[in-house]
Amino acid sequence: MVRCLVRNRLRRKLLEHPHLTWIDGDLLWPESFRSAFEGVETVIHLVGILVQVGKGTYDRIHRMGTEAMVKMAGEAGARRYLQMSALGTRPNARSQYHQTKWVAEEAVRGSGLSYTIFRPSIIFGAQDRFMNLFSKIIDSSPILPIIGPGNNRLQPIWVENVVDYFIQALERGKTEAKTYELGGPRIYSMEGLMDLLMKIKGKRRLKIHLPMPAMRFQAALMESLLPRSPLTRDQLLMLEEDNIATDQTTAQNFSVTLASLEEVLPGYLKSQAI
Repeated sequence: MVRCLVRNRLRRKLLEHPHLTWIDGDLLWPESFRSAFEGVETVIHLVGILVQVGKGTYDRIHRMGTEAMVKMAGEAGARRYLQMSALGTRPNARSQYHQTKWVAEEAVRGSGLSYTIFRPSIIFGAQDRFMNLFSKIIDSSPILPIIGPGNNRLQPIWVENVVDYFIQALERGKTEAKTYELGGPRIYSMEGLMDLLMKIKGKRRLKIHLPMPAMRFQAALMESLLPRSPLTRDQLLMLEEDNIATDQTTAQNFSVTLASLEEVLPGYLKSQAI
C-alpha cells in the first residue's frame, strides 16, 4: 500500500488506484500527517518550491519540512528514506534555493536513517512546467525571449527515468548513504533547447536575448509588487550556472536506459495539442 501526502485532495485531479491512498496534510504543520507514518517502511520525500509565497519560504519548505519528515520517519521506524534534492545543491551555493536544499540534505545525512539522496537536473515530462511553458510561448508569440546569453548548459532528464532511479535505489543496498546526480543522455545550452523545441513543433520564432541586469531589475520589481512573482532574482542566479551531472558514480551503481528529449518530447507535445 502506498500513501501519498497532498495538501488538498479536492483541488486536484488525483490518480485512483486500489493500492494508493491520498492523505491530506500540510508540510508546515507536521501534526496534520503524523498518523500517515504509522507502519511505514519507506519514505520518499519529493517536496520543493521554486518561488517563495507567504509562509511557504525556501527555509520553511526545504529545511523545516525535511527536518519534520526525517524525524517522523525515524520515530516510525522506517527502513529506507529517499530524498529528492536538486543538481547544483552545495554548501556555498549562490541561490537560496540551493542553499536550503543543502541544509535539507544535511538533515537527512544526520538523521541516522538508511537514506539515498538524488540531485536531478531539469525534469521533463507531460505535466512539466519547463518545456511546456516555452512550448506555449512558441504557440502564442512570434518572439521567443531568452534570458541572458543562453549559453548556460542543462541536462534534462525524463521523469520516468527519475522514477527508475528511485525504484532501483530501493532494490540495491549499495546505494544507501549515497548522494547521486541525475542527468539525461544529452547536454544542451538554453538556446539550444529552444531551437530543439521549435524544430519539434515545426515553427520558427524570432529569438530575443534579454540582458541579465535588466531582468534582475524587473524580477526585483515583480517580487515587490506581486504576491507570486513569475520571475525571481534567485531563479536568475540559477540561470547563470550550468546544471549538468559531473559525478560518474551514478552510472556505476544503476542500470537505467536514459531517454532523450528528442525521443519523448514530440509525443507528449502532440498529445496535449489534440
